[in-house]
Amino acid sequence: MDLLMLITYTHIAAGILSLVAAPLALLVVKGGKAHRTAGKVFFWAMTWIFLSALFLSIYKSIPFLLMIAVFSYYSVVVGYRSIYQKQLSSGIRVKWFDWLALVVSGLFNLGFVIWGAYHTVNGTLGAFTYLSVGFGFGGLLIVKGQLLSFVKPQDDKYRWLYSHIGNMTGGFIASVTAFSTQVMTFMPGVIQWIWPSIIGVPLLFFWISSYRRRLAGSVRLSDLVELKR
Repeated sequence: MDLLMLITYTHIAAGILSLVAAPLALLVVKGGKAHRTAGKVFFWAMTWIFLSALFLSIYKSIPFLLMIAVFSYYSVVVGYRSIYQKQLSSGIRVKWFDWLALVVSGLFNLGFVIWGAYHTVNGTLGAFTYLSVGFGFGGLLIVKGQLLSFVKPQDDKYRWLYSHIGNMTGGFIASVTAFSTQVMTFMPGVIQWIWPSIIGVPLLFFWISSYRRRLAGSVRLSDLVELKR
């Protein structure tokens, strides 16, 4: 087996693993051992998906594979790291690799917006130019939110939790999107790309809003999340 086939097969295997681990993390008790284990499996599966996608997208010249890889992985990185950034408002300094990830993701997503806008003006690539602009703009919103959390005191002590939920689930939605574009070819091309977001994003906003309402009331964090001892 040559290197290209090995990377391709392991990329597919990691994709399948991510699609199993993420729902498990969503279904079990949040913060519990099973949740943390499934979350780590999802994170490291997404890490290999990202690294292998970089190689495959460049080797096979598939810009949209690169786009979804950068978008989804940075979302997962932000969600994963948010667990370790609970005390940013208390003077805890941001790690250098968090800044590096932010800058790299920002440059990539800005590039996707410019690239999509260029092809839109020139009338090439059809509706996929709007996908490039849309995903790039969405990625920049994640970067902006992370940047603000780095440089401004957090006015919500549970912001890390909402970031964790939103970005880890957002990475899962992006992973489903990648799966859809490769497997669900019976759908129209653009629909393959957007249906996971159409379904997943409203549910995600509802979930986070539910947590906000409950935590703003009489519900304690320990009632919703099994805090690590």
